[in-house]
This record gives sequence, structure tokens and C-alpha cells, in this order.
Amino acid sequence: MATRKAIEEEASALLSRVGFDSAGPVDPVAVANELGLKVFNATFDDEGIHGLIAKRPSNTSIFVNVNDKPVRKRFTVAHELGHFVLHLAAGEGEFIDTQDNFRTVQDPDTPWDDKRRSEWEANVFAAALLMPPEAVHRAWKEIGDPEGMAAYFQVSRQAMALRLDSLGLLE
Repeated sequence: MATRKAIEEEASALLSRVGFDSAGPVDPVAVANELGLKVFNATFDDEGIHGLIAKRPSNTSIFVNVNDKPVRKRFTVAHELGHFVLHLAAGEGEFIDTQDNFRTVQDPDTPWDDKRRSEWEANVFAAALLMPPEAVHRAWKEIGDPEGMAAYFQVSRQAMALRLDSLGLLE
């Protein structure tokens, strides 16, 4: 079980490895490509699927729902990168992600099983990758508005609000 701090450090280390310079939004597809992963738009039989990652001996591929909005696709790619870094480093596997996997608020009585934990970890990683703390703090000083911040980082308003809150910037 990884802590939020450890997950944030993994995302930061990945951004450093791929040479992200914090001048503008992170391109999660470019990050995936730097790691040798291919990203594809896909049509799924189940409309509730936003994306999936499949790691095989010869390659790793990320598939995102072709019908999703660009901000949703960006978060999905970052989420799947989280699975790759945090959960698939040791071997083969796959994760199929639906809307339920991205929700941060679930029934509080639902126990934290391994699947729920891995989805939370991938969400934390995605937020840290797309909205690095230093970049968020710097932009907040200039923009100071959650909606403007969401537009700048090319994420949903909900994702930005959650990130600002987790960084202690919302009062």
C-alpha cells in the first residue's frame, strides 16, 4: 500500500525522467510514449469503459474511449500510467477502468479491497502527474480561480477542485 506522499513522489520522479519542464500542461500521451507505451483511441462495447491498460511481454498499450472529452482522455491516460508505474512494473497484467473506478467518493461502508485501493492510487498518481504541486502553486498565484486553473491544466473542474483542496489551496 502506497501513501499519497509516495505516489506523488513517483509521479514527480516520472516527470523528471521524461524531462517535463513545468512550462505548460503535461502531455500524458507524450509521457506514455517516452516510456515506450502506445496510446490508442478505441470504441468499447461497454459505453461505461473509459480506458484500459494491457501490459504484455512485447509491449504495453493504453486504450481510451474515443467518445470521451479531451480532458477525460487526458485523465484516463494519466490514470493508466499510474497503473503502469505503481501496479504493473513487476510483470504482465491489465486494468479496465469504468466511471466507478474514477469516483473518489464511494459508499463509506465499502471496504478498501485491493481493487479499490489500486484505483485510488492510480487517481492520486494521475492528479499528481497532470497537476504537479509546484506548477499548481505557481499558477494559483497568478490565476487564483479553480475554473481558470482547470482550463490552464486541461483537466475537469472537478479534478482541479480536488487537487487544489488536497494541496490546501482552497479555503
